Amino acid sequence: MTGASPGAAPSPLLSWLVDPRTDRGMRFARGSGEWDRYSYADLAHLVSLASAAFRARARKDRPGVVLATPNSVGFVTGYFGAVNAGLVPTAIAPPARFGGREDYVRHVARVLRLTRASAVVGDPVHLSILTEAAAAADAAGEDGGAPVAVLSSDFSTGTETDRLSAVPATELATLQFTSGSTSSPRGVRITWANMEANARGNSRLIDYDGALRTVSWVPMYHDLGLVGCLMTIVSQQGDLSLMRPEQFIYDPRRWIDCIAREGMAYTAAPSFGFAYAARRLKPEDLKGADFSTLRSATLGAERHDPRGLWEFTELCEPYGFDPAVFTPCYGMAEMTLGITGHAPGTVPQAVHLDWESLAPEQPVKILARGTLRDAGAADSPAQWLVSSGTPIEGVSLTAVDTEGRPLPDGYLGELLLSGDSVAAGYEPPDAESSSRFADGSVYSGDAGFLLDGQTYVIGRLGDALSVRGRNIYAEDLDARLGDTPGVDRYRCATLVDARRIVVLAELEPGDWAERLAEALSLYIGGVVDVTVFSCRRGTIQRTSSGKPRRRLMLTQYLDQELPGEVVAHRPQRPEEG
Repeated sequence: MTGASPGAAPSPLLSWLVDPRTDRGMRFARGSGEWDRYSYADLAHLVSLASAAFRARARKDRPGVVLATPNSVGFVTGYFGAVNAGLVPTAIAPPARFGGREDYVRHVARVLRLTRASAVVGDPVHLSILTEAAAAADAAGEDGGAPVAVLSSDFSTGTETDRLSAVPATELATLQFTSGSTSSPRGVRITWANMEANARGNSRLIDYDGALRTVSWVPMYHDLGLVGCLMTIVSQQGDLSLMRPEQFIYDPRRWIDCIAREGMAYTAAPSFGFAYAARRLKPEDLKGADFSTLRSATLGAERHDPRGLWEFTELCEPYGFDPAVFTPCYGMAEMTLGITGHAPGTVPQAVHLDWESLAPEQPVKILARGTLRDAGAADSPAQWLVSSGTPIEGVSLTAVDTEGRPLPDGYLGELLLSGDSVAAGYEPPDAESSSRFADGSVYSGDAGFLLDGQTYVIGRLGDALSVRGRNIYAEDLDARLGDTPGVDRYRCATLVDARRIVVLAELEPGDWAERLAEALSLYIGGVVDVTVFSCRRGTIQRTSSGKPRRRLMLTQYLDQELPGEVVAHRPQRPEEG
């Protein structure tokens, strides 16, 4: 990790620290339904306390600070306090996101070592488990220095303050951990130049106006929360209402009420959030609601679900909701966050694909063109693919073949990305870093195509099944699960390799399983085994962005380490002839 260049300029993402507003700020949701509000001046004071606490306990030769805190004032002040103290913060999920204590301790200890952290921050109720993780990291350390400091996220009790600066003391802004859907999570080196460029591009995509208000429940340990939400908003000292993901899951109406009863202009969530809200809300819950102030609803972190988005639209359109505010985006940690987006103002575009003819480096067969409205209202929305829009400012992309050569419009290839947001590689550097990051560009690992300027993302290349020259992507199979009556696609995950498809379903056994196995077997032509595995809730392991950790779970399934039972099976059919 390197220090800042001599004569580094002030960052627009830090200017609020030295000139904070008193009339704008952030509020954080309490479990009781109330909110705790802080002006930017209040937050700046807490940042000065946090910075002093870090200077007293952290070590410059181990410049990492790990924040294992939820969406809270403690996260915001801890993050910027670490920055002000000349340290490099890394955000990770708090303990509640992990099923077992031992797994979480191992995870945090690994992150502490990888980030060369000298401090870890958590809520007071989590300090015990973080102390255990810090001890594990110390035991595996090699420098023999002072132990990792474990700090409470409540910095308000401090007595020493630090002078605040808008000039970053380090070149690195953060280590952002990758989703880890096809590999172990790794730290991506995000510089302040990366962060500023991406926040600027995201802001211009949605025409962000700091005079208007935003609400979000996306966690700060995900780049959509940290870069797409927090950094975009502090650049203009906008008003932000921040919930925690578990508060949204418990009561999605609270999020909706912020939008439709308090006049919020911006929000962000994966498609799942809107689909979940549509399933949980009743028309009577929306009496008196008014969505007309909403300018942009950014969609990220997963493939866009036309069925779920349209269910939300049909429920809320009578109350002023306009589907043209949906802003489907494509992003990844290796590009800081944002890559493309569909600017709000028109209903997002969509195409009906001939999925059975998909083949690498070949033209994609389009059966119909339309919008999200057409895709969501179709008999089988899974046949449609929603556009992720056009590149944001400062980013370019193209679809390339296996040799890195650009493909024509409408041809399926790997998406190659370039621009000011390309990260500075992985920490620590490895062989994949040098192969994925090259000449100011990064190979995304995602299959997709460009069509008339629009970007369409199919799925991860590492999660594809090759069948007679045709590629079948796990994301495509996931999208089709909901076409079977009785199957909630958001409680399932599809695992694939060259010989099998396994559907993990956190559902009780029932007739749906045989119907699902038969439907998938027919779709793939019976060329591999199809197994449906019923498991208890919480079995499906997901990344920080909610993506299934497919390779890990397939290994666990094959090793018979997953609790549950096979409830349907279709064997591979014999080759004809």
